[in-house]
Amino acid sequence: MKNILLLIALVLFINSCKGQKNEIQYHPFVLKAKETSLYSNTVDWEFVNKKFIALTDGKETIEDLKGGLQFLINSLGDKHGHIRSAENHSIVVSYTGEIKEADNRKQEFVNSVINDSSAKFSYKLLDDRIGYLKVVGIGGGDVKEQSDLIREGLVTLKSKDVNKWIVDLRYNGGGNMEPMISGLAPLIGDGDIGGTVDKDRKVRSTFKIEHGQFDNWGRIACEMDSEPHLSTDEKVAVLLSRYTISSGEMLAVAFKGRENTKFFGEPTAGYTTGNGYDVLNDQLILVISQDIYMDRNGVIYENKIDVDVPIEFQHNIDDKNDNYMEQVREWLNQ
Repeated sequence: MKNILLLIALVLFINSCKGQKNEIQYHPFVLKAKETSLYSNTVDWEFVNKKFIALTDGKETIEDLKGGLQFLINSLGDKHGHIRSAENHSIVVSYTGEIKEADNRKQEFVNSVINDSSAKFSYKLLDDRIGYLKVVGIGGGDVKEQSDLIREGLVTLKSKDVNKWIVDLRYNGGGNMEPMISGLAPLIGDGDIGGTVDKDRKVRSTFKIEHGQFDNWGRIACEMDSEPHLSTDEKVAVLLSRYTISSGEMLAVAFKGRENTKFFGEPTAGYTTGNGYDVLNDQLILVISQDIYMDRNGVIYENKIDVDVPIEFQHNIDDKNDNYMEQVREWLNQ
């Protein structure tokens, strides 16, 4: 009996060793992508891990690692995914794989206008008590400072008896959504404004406005005053284009379901996933899709944000020939 027990123990020990021997030893970069990617269930991680290690073995500089990093990002099938430099936040590699729907944006326009780092939030008073707010993409910087700039626009325009609003997101190239939503919080209105869902369509995060402050998943993005006090009766026209992308799209979703709100223009770019921000090492940051945008009514936006009134975007518009404005003003003044 004793010999039988020893034999069983020996067999169990051998099988345990075999299991440990066959366990995949993931490269830390691959493991992080596997743990966080929205598309993790569709990836052959054993193959990706093996090839990534082969492509990066013995390499240390960012330049030398680029081939492997590009392979990793493309393996995810994540058009929103990229890897940034930890030093200056520049993009090291971004997704270059197959995209189901052709990109109808003009790259030259993206580079010269949408990604223009000098572009800033602006506002102005139009006739008929209409307030115009142009919210462009916001990159790095102080969230409170950027939020205050947008909120100042609201306060100033409201002091001039504005009761109708245009929120222009046609040139919003994404970035940090927190100052965008924090600044516009009184206009978006108090209450649940949406959130995100995970790959299983379960709620992953929630977004709220409370007394003019943006609650991002249980955390106040930055301390803001409740001013100005705006009524949900005040009409809001949200302008979208093919160039509205990423967190610009999340800002658009925050207005979905708001009373007296209508969307004009074109469906957005379709990068409606929330990206993580995972530090891989002292050189690299992994920025890949982890969840999908959802509005206050539980509608999930797996691709583009659609509009109520279609208007084709013009690349050479100015104050005098803006083809959106006639229809926007007509609705606001009804």
